[in-house]
Amino acid sequence: MLACAALCLAPLAELSAQENPAVSIDQLVAMAMDNNAELGSFQAEADAARGQRTQAGFFRNPEVSVEVGAREVRDSENLLQGNGTTFGVSLMQTFEFPGKGTLRKAIADKNIEIAELGLEQFRLSLAGRVRLLAYEHMAATAEADAAEEIYRQGSGLASRLGTAPDYGARLRIETRLVQASLVELGAAIKEACLRREDTRAQLNALLGRPQNLPLRISSAFVPPSGGFNESAVVFAAQNNNPLLKIRQKELERSARELTAARLDIAPDFAIGPFFSRDVAGDTEQNFGGAVTATVPLWDWNIGNIRTAKARAEGAGALRVKALRDVEVQIVNLLKAHELTRRQIGMIPPGLLENVREASGLAGTQLRNGSIGAQLYLDAQAAYLGALRTSQNAVLDAWRTFLDLNLLTGGSLDAPQEGRP
Repeated sequence: MLACAALCLAPLAELSAQENPAVSIDQLVAMAMDNNAELGSFQAEADAARGQRTQAGFFRNPEVSVEVGAREVRDSENLLQGNGTTFGVSLMQTFEFPGKGTLRKAIADKNIEIAELGLEQFRLSLAGRVRLLAYEHMAATAEADAAEEIYRQGSGLASRLGTAPDYGARLRIETRLVQASLVELGAAIKEACLRREDTRAQLNALLGRPQNLPLRISSAFVPPSGGFNESAVVFAAQNNNPLLKIRQKELERSARELTAARLDIAPDFAIGPFFSRDVAGDTEQNFGGAVTATVPLWDWNIGNIRTAKARAEGAGALRVKALRDVEVQIVNLLKAHELTRRQIGMIPPGLLENVREASGLAGTQLRNGSIGAQLYLDAQAAYLGALRTSQNAVLDAWRTFLDLNLLTGGSLDAPQEGRP
């Protein structure tokens, strides 16, 4: 038990030893947006897609061909008439069939849009993750502090009861019950402290900070305010959900890729000047223009067309599936949020403070002999249970709110943070 208490008190000592200004949850979100490493990778993906779009807009480089060799001229009787050199040079510029370049740039534009939507989705997910971890950290801190307070009270009470002059059988049993409760309190302290340290470490990782930095949050531990209109939320999700947008862009990209596959068999043209010079006794020079083109005789790109068509059909199916999944999640989350708000509304105002006072009063009454140990233990268990249950309800409300906000592409009203 003492080890568990030391485990929880060590971070508290570290906090007091270091100057650590309190920050709000909004500030934590802003820090994550500036310093999160994974966010940088999504931004790099978007930049890479823009680079591919830039490259898609360029013409092919011209091709230079140079020919040098020996030349012999013989008559019909194979008698050598002269020998010398032959030289030729040509410069050819390839021009794609009209529409190929436009499609390639359109596909690159869709890749940019998909990358940017992925970045937007990750930003929303990151902000929600930071907010939820911050509230989980605050809940674990409050529970650890409450368990520590009850532990100190119970430990002191057990010591005083054990040294009472009228130490009879009843008082001995009550003392042992109080001491036994300290074992469970030690486990509760350990679990709460581990959750607090885990959430602190995860938050520091998301914020790009060293793991050993302490954390103090100034925001109030309150649930998000307000309810939702189911139709409005579903409509917002259908129009703003990042995953649905990505699926739609993938479908549009697949349609362009199918068109590009069908157009791929159209011939490209290479046009340019050429010059040749032959010296074998006489000098012969040629200068003119050349045109080359591919001829689709054997390869009609049938395999790639089938592949592109199948991918387009798959993208359409994924779009429909994503829409149905989002609708199901929205309905379930709205119901869960409604029930959670109803649960929170059932908690009388000031209940936790009243139960906390009752737990302290129970300790005083047990020392005076007015109540038995069981009522004292029930009071302590009721305080910790009410605290844990009410905190879990607030966390559930934030989970459903943040999930709904992600599904609607950030369309919900920004949460209003209270201050303690």
